[in-house]
Amino acid sequence: MKFILQNNSRRTRMLFANGRALPLPIFFPSISSVKTNLAPHQYVEFLTSLGQPNFLVSAYDIHHSKKKIEILSKLKDSRSKAKTTILLDSGNYESFWLRDDEWGEHTFHDVLKNNIADYNFIYDNQSPPPDISKNSEGIVASAMRCSEQSNSSTAIPIIHCHKSSLTKTVLNVISKSNFPMIGIPERILGEGLIARIATLTELRRSINANHDAYVLIHLLGTGNPISLLLFSLAGADSFDGLEWCQTAVNIENKLLYHFQQRELIKDGCVFCVDKEVEYHAATLGHNLLFYNSWMKQIQESIGNETYKDLLGTLLSKDVISELEKIWK
Repeated sequence: MKFILQNNSRRTRMLFANGRALPLPIFFPSISSVKTNLAPHQYVEFLTSLGQPNFLVSAYDIHHSKKKIEILSKLKDSRSKAKTTILLDSGNYESFWLRDDEWGEHTFHDVLKNNIADYNFIYDNQSPPPDISKNSEGIVASAMRCSEQSNSSTAIPIIHCHKSSLTKTVLNVISKSNFPMIGIPERILGEGLIARIATLTELRRSINANHDAYVLIHLLGTGNPISLLLFSLAGADSFDGLEWCQTAVNIENKLLYHFQQRELIKDGCVFCVDKEVEYHAATLGHNLLFYNSWMKQIQESIGNETYKDLLGTLLSKDVISELEKIWK
């Protein structure tokens, strides 16, 4: 393979938050009340009990939880004592799927005011105006309103737009304020994985070429292990996803199985071996061990420029040839 990652020397290696330096690229295990098996407070309890250094939680779920006081207390305690890095989502994902028209920016800000997060996504407009300038102004204005609500959290804009206007919109947004990171839903990058990689690669090159500071790119809703590797190589730095609590991951081939098929995976991990651990907790622990280890492997492969060998273990020569054309 002939390709070398573009601008690899410029890449930021660490995410600094709450007195802790977290290596990049990074995956934030997401907590949500939608399409998951446990209540949000149970996931918070599980992640904090295992000392997970970072995760994402939804403001919607905090606001509507019967255990709201307990969740807020647990998050504050985890941040102060364990130095956990918490990413707060606006809750628009949950309000959309639960068809809750009453959820709005003011209720999101009510949660944000509790100072439980290190970074927060803005309250995003998922049906933005097609005009790039107006869309950018709305995104920046929402970020500014967020910044007024918390003294602990850094606001991260989310870009919603058509793929054809993505690069111009991102450049417009980051030119208006000193955002350390921007969020992009993976789905707007294209229809298939190769198309998404091409879009992201071009976006990363454009940001690096037109902006002096390195701006982190966070992909929302990205938790497939192979996608995490490929998008990291294409220039993304941060991710969140629910796969860690919805599926069971095969550590050998990095493929995702149904949650109830974890027993088909014989990898000898501590959670799988200990028969005293309840099935659900064992599967979550198994997945969490994998994701933390997998991101470390991706980090090292980028830092040591050994990612070509890693790709060769997972992808066919034909697919790698397509990637070479994008990354040449």
